[in-house]
Amino acid sequence: MRLSLGACAAMLFLCGASRAGMMVVDAHSAYPEGPLWRAGRLYFVEYAGPGVRVWDGKRLAVFWGRPGCGASGLIDFGRHLLVACYDSNSLVELDEEGHEVRVLARDAGGKPFVGPNDFAADGAGGVYFSASGVFDLAAPITGAVLHLTADGRITELANTIHYSNGLTVAKDGRHLLVAEMLAGRILSFPIEADGTLGPRSVWARLEDLARPTAGEDAFDGPDGLKLGPDGNYYIAQNGSGRILVVGADKKLVRIIAVPSRYVTNMNFGADGAATLFITAAVDPWKTPFPGAVYRWTR
Repeated sequence: MRLSLGACAAMLFLCGASRAGMMVVDAHSAYPEGPLWRAGRLYFVEYAGPGVRVWDGKRLAVFWGRPGCGASGLIDFGRHLLVACYDSNSLVELDEEGHEVRVLARDAGGKPFVGPNDFAADGAGGVYFSASGVFDLAAPITGAVLHLTADGRITELANTIHYSNGLTVAKDGRHLLVAEMLAGRILSFPIEADGTLGPRSVWARLEDLARPTAGEDAFDGPDGLKLGPDGNYYIAQNGSGRILVVGADKKLVRIIAVPSRYVTNMNFGADGAATLFITAAVDPWKTPFPGAVYRWTR
């Protein structure tokens, strides 16, 4: 269905900005995250829902669920899918039918990771993933970035990040960009020849990319982060109801206004950057954590 002014008011939409081409896929999602277009269907996770849901263009269905997971991220992993379970501090690998293949909860040294959140493909069959730590400005800074090889070996690559969240390999293929959400900035790590990460630097601060929105606070940082098929970077600004599209030169290309304020993530459709699937929460602070999934087209 297309958005109306009535629905806009009912769902606490930010109606002042242009949202041409925005369509609702799921108006009753429970804190959605991690959209993924795969084999003609849209998959996404629900932090406060059953786990993974799938949309075939007409109907929504549950693909997989696990009590206590608190799903926050989803990515292709070979022929399988990989789910980040934020609450149970684990990764769950699923086959094409939604059956569990294995659960991973510790790195190669036996150390658990806290709050696995989002993924980025490494281009070699493995994935980078963030383990955010505690979502609290006053909490110790324990966010980390880890790497999972195709055969299941997990290694911590970076730590002491103030809530690591979305991440993507940069356009040059030689850097990993990581959203440091509670610091309001994007970090850049050189990817070394042996797969480790070099010293971090600040790639960009959100306040330098776009003017703050009304009522913006320290929690309104970068959430999902993707390199688009068009060569631009897409940054979900959680709490500000928008996606910042930024060029490799760190200049703002456009702002995509999202009807729900707490934008969590986005991903691309089969036609590249012409279609963007967006997940967002209306109220992420109390149950039942209502949210929505959108399809934006140019």
